[in-house]
Amino acid sequence: MAEIMRRSKIFQKADAILTADIEIRAFQPVCRTDDHWAAQARKMKWLRELQEKHGFCPILDGGDLFDKRYKTNPSHELLGWTMENLPQPFYTVPGNHDLPGKSIENYSNSAMAVLDRANKINLCSKNPHELLHIKASPYFLLYGFGWGVSIENGETTSKGYFNIALIHAMIYEEFEPFPGCGGYSAKEVMALLPDFDLIITGDNHQTFVREEKGRLLVNPGSFMRNDANQIDHKPCVFLWFAEPNTVEQVFIPIEQGVINRDYIDVKKEKETRLDAFVEKLGEQVVSGINFPGNLEKMVNDESVSQGVRDKVWQYFEKVRK
Repeated sequence: MAEIMRRSKIFQKADAILTADIEIRAFQPVCRTDDHWAAQARKMKWLRELQEKHGFCPILDGGDLFDKRYKTNPSHELLGWTMENLPQPFYTVPGNHDLPGKSIENYSNSAMAVLDRANKINLCSKNPHELLHIKASPYFLLYGFGWGVSIENGETTSKGYFNIALIHAMIYEEFEPFPGCGGYSAKEVMALLPDFDLIITGDNHQTFVREEKGRLLVNPGSFMRNDANQIDHKPCVFLWFAEPNTVEQVFIPIEQGVINRDYIDVKKEKETRLDAFVEKLGEQVVSGINFPGNLEKMVNDESVSQGVRDKVWQYFEKVRK
């Protein structure tokens, strides 16, 4: 992991703020014990104030502006709130959470497309987007690789320009965060995009920075703590300083003691008891007790949950083979 720059006490305006996985939502995550809506509003206010402090520099975002758990697009209320509260200027790419059906083909039917048409965001594609709000523009060109878009250098970059990429894909620091997650390591992405000076990635909620020969890949991580496994996560953004191509990590103010894992422990306890119960039933099969008839009668009882029925039959079929 690259060493994150520690700046002196002398204030210096950043050229951009790097974010990802903001995942704006209207509903309360199961793990949160506070008022999530109010907490989300405070974080967005903090981001706007940070941007103002740095001369309203652009925000470069790695996608997943909205949360995926909506069966349809975010409500009109949430969309209106986002229009009023999202910092400006804001450059981004569509993430899988932003796209209906997680398909780039459905972008035109997304809430992000509405923000784009209302000029509340600047959507980036593989065609170069001139970053007009950076002091040295037009020497800075911005490219977007949204969810499902192939990551390739091709002939998109321009020599003599500072090339910046926004990517939404599973990018991990070195090792896969979970088996079969797919995606790329940070090293692989930097090899795929050798002409890019700065790469901002989203989708992986972990935070890391990779530096190679003066080039940077920054994965800011999730803006909010929406899952119980993020109890130790420290949400942050990065200030980017163009001339030396360095970043400074800035932690987002958070409230302590608002993440609850009790429901996970209860679920695991139930699963452990269920496994023991099913195994005991299996012993009856092995010992030759006339079991199938009683089993069928039990699983046809409507008071038994479908999850229990499926697990019992699964174990029974396994043992019978």
